[in-house]
Amino acid sequence: MPLGYDSRSMSKRAGLILFVAFAALFLTVNRDAYRGYFQDDEIDNLSWAPYLGPLDFLQGAATPRFQANNFRPVGHYYFHAVEELAGLDFPVYVAVLHAFHLLNVWLLWLLARRLGATAFATAAACLFFGLHMALFDNFWKPMYVFDVLCATFCLLSLWCYASERWVLSFAAFWLAYKSKELAVMLPVVLLAFEIWFGKRRWKPLAPFFLTSLSFGVQGILGNPNRDNDYTFRFTAAALATTSVFYAGRVFLIPYLGFVLPAIAFLARGHMSSARRTWFGLAAMGSFLFPVLFLPGRVFSGYCYLPFAGLAIAITGLAEAASPAALGLFLALWLPMDIHELRLRRRDTLANDDEVRTWMSAVGRFAAGKQRVDAFVFSGTPAGFHQWGIEGTLKYFYERNDLTVKPIGGPDAAALIATRRVAMLNWDAARKRLDIVMRGPGSY
Repeated sequence: MPLGYDSRSMSKRAGLILFVAFAALFLTVNRDAYRGYFQDDEIDNLSWAPYLGPLDFLQGAATPRFQANNFRPVGHYYFHAVEELAGLDFPVYVAVLHAFHLLNVWLLWLLARRLGATAFATAAACLFFGLHMALFDNFWKPMYVFDVLCATFCLLSLWCYASERWVLSFAAFWLAYKSKELAVMLPVVLLAFEIWFGKRRWKPLAPFFLTSLSFGVQGILGNPNRDNDYTFRFTAAALATTSVFYAGRVFLIPYLGFVLPAIAFLARGHMSSARRTWFGLAAMGSFLFPVLFLPGRVFSGYCYLPFAGLAIAITGLAEAASPAALGLFLALWLPMDIHELRLRRRDTLANDDEVRTWMSAVGRFAAGKQRVDAFVFSGTPAGFHQWGIEGTLKYFYERNDLTVKPIGGPDAAALIATRRVAMLNWDAARKRLDIVMRGPGSY
């Protein structure tokens, strides 16, 4: 096998036992994710994705045209398929999300071993990636399935490319982009592979770069976001904001991620380890590059695919470091990881409980089948935006033409005076939603 891959260093049985043990650990650590509930972005997707047919998703996945409406057919199909199977049974969504994450850990294992990493170093890297609580949202919130699936197909593409399966690698790259646009940087990572591990064959890269260039140019010219949070801002101020945030996510300590290039020099005495370290850092930087210029969209969940590259770099560092140094690192990092989990778990479950209460009340009201011409809402659960309100109502009423306005909006008073309006009043102190009818004929 190429690249010094040694299949004899660990039996398949031992590898399977190790993977099952990690899966059990991961599911135990994240067991409370199954107690969560939907948030605004997720219910917004659920309000329309179930009404598309398989052909719509297939066409979206096959077209080489940029989707100006932000349609990501591979990721959105997850919402379509799981909703069809389970409705609003939230644990099913989490179970599918966890299955893909565990698949990614396995693919990361295969790729790192293909690149020549030892079993011990690969296990350490998979543990770091698989349990890193900077990726909490990717483990707990179905909305981040786009990042998780993008990583699935990027890792698969890299593994196929390293195995010289060019066509399969390109197909996986295409599906990665159709999961999330971050995959547009994958050809750069493949170029880095050719430089550090390949045979300097450039022709197989041509279709990847041409496709990436096509999607990139279409994205720049066809991007409808001109001055909002989705607008790229190629400025020093934007870079200062985003780089500080993402550097703080690497080890869960502010600014500490900036030392990664310096740490990489620790592996320079080991040629194979050094190449893998620099390749992993190059992959991390490439995948992180686009989000560094989106200061309005700074989220820890965006680290998921870049941290897969970081994990590959860690295999090189783990081989170069002494067991004592590696043990010290884990002893320092794990308490911070657990602390991050506790903080995020507490806040997430509290917010999710509010949304569950709010949506359950809307569901009961919709089941009554009263005639409603419009909706006006006052107050929302914590972190729940208007598109979540609209998505919930559209989902329960199975309509996309509903009129939904906030109570302070300019049209709310006119609606109440002239139409049958359902008033959705959220009492934040009592965590309760009251729904009353207002307008002509509502008494």
